[in-house]
Amino acid sequence: MTEDLTRRINQAISNQEAQAERLANSGRIILLSIITFLALVNIQSVSFEANVMNFSVLALGYSYGLIVYIRMRHFGYHPFMKYFTSCLDVILVFLLLFLYTRIEIPAVALKNYVFVILYPLIGLTAFRYDKNLTWIAGGLTVILYIALVCYLYFLNAIELTSGGYERELFTREVTYIGQATKLILLIGFIALIGYLAQYSRRLIIKLVRDESTIRQEQEQIQAELQVASHVQQQFVPRSFPTISGLDLYGIVEQGKFVGGDYCDLIELAHDRVLIVVADVSGNGVPAALIMAEVRASVHLLAQTEIGLEQLVERLNILLFESTQKKNFVTFFVAEIDTTKQIISYVNAGHPSPLIHTDGEIRSLKKGTIPLGVRSILPNMTKQVEEFRIGSTIVSYTDGLLEQFNSQEEQYGEQRLCEFFQSNVHLDARTFVQHLLEQVKDFSKGKVLDDDVGLVVVKFLN
Repeated sequence: MTEDLTRRINQAISNQEAQAERLANSGRIILLSIITFLALVNIQSVSFEANVMNFSVLALGYSYGLIVYIRMRHFGYHPFMKYFTSCLDVILVFLLLFLYTRIEIPAVALKNYVFVILYPLIGLTAFRYDKNLTWIAGGLTVILYIALVCYLYFLNAIELTSGGYERELFTREVTYIGQATKLILLIGFIALIGYLAQYSRRLIIKLVRDESTIRQEQEQIQAELQVASHVQQQFVPRSFPTISGLDLYGIVEQGKFVGGDYCDLIELAHDRVLIVVADVSGNGVPAALIMAEVRASVHLLAQTEIGLEQLVERLNILLFESTQKKNFVTFFVAEIDTTKQIISYVNAGHPSPLIHTDGEIRSLKKGTIPLGVRSILPNMTKQVEEFRIGSTIVSYTDGLLEQFNSQEEQYGEQRLCEFFQSNVHLDARTFVQHLLEQVKDFSKGKVLDDDVGLVVVKFLN
């Protein structure tokens, strides 16, 4: 157990003990008030001496409760208080019982209902999470009761007999079986409360340990997310290729859960540019590391001038062999050729990008499964579309469409298409900024649930 954990456990137990002490003192005052009311109701039915004894002990109880209240309020709680107050509660009860021995029938001290008050007083020690306190208060109770019996016996104030319960209950005699039963019940109750106190202490230690573990895990996760965020930020394009006729912009907007979103714009020639948008399953450091591997591989393969199919196939084999099967990457790669005015692409399980041409929007749906799932990609074929002057392509990760509002509605492709149609005249950078603003407004300004990767390319002239 570490020093910090030990300190937290001790602090938690101390806080609980202080709260229990305050509750016990409130309960003490309430109990005294109830007894005072009963004493006032029965004031005519008991002797003057009994009334003096009752109200004297009640006065001591009120004074003692007031002292505890002032001590707690002005000086706080001290661990010794639990021993002092628990034992003093027991002593006050026995003080009253010993005073009852001074009246005309001393045996009433062993049969008075006041003895029952001892049970809740001992029961309260369980809330201090200290079995030693229970044994001390309970042991004091047993010792004082035996002392009371012995005191009355040696004064010849009682007669111990071997009769049954009827003699114990309805005569002045005190039976062995009655007193032995009372002590056995009392000792059994003390043992039970001692066990509950020990169990409660183990429980609160477990709760504090679990809370500490959860806090450490949260701190570790937060540290991992910060590392993942830093890694991700290093791979977000800070500058974009200069391709005649093209207006380009890309960004990864981080959300609440840092993931493996990746976007890139790579110049292949003066009239050709490669668009890459990918999303690694999961989040945190593992996703960021896989995303770093994807980016490095894409840049390396792009320099070899291989075709899109070969690029995707090699990247798939790399991920299939180097990552766990639960990890996969949705991947979209496209090449825009401004001379031929075409766009060639391969979509591996990625959300369908949108192209706006001649006032119409179409999606690039044809494709294959995500990368890293299987060693061979089924139906993996390069697709070719026209990309004439005036065309615009928007590629994005699923965090854009899956952003929720307060009604648990997703932003969705329909809203994206409507925004696209209304804002296609904007330049690429402004288009992206306004789209992200609308998505955040849709979610009432809350942090994005997931990362959002966006790439916009416009063919101006």
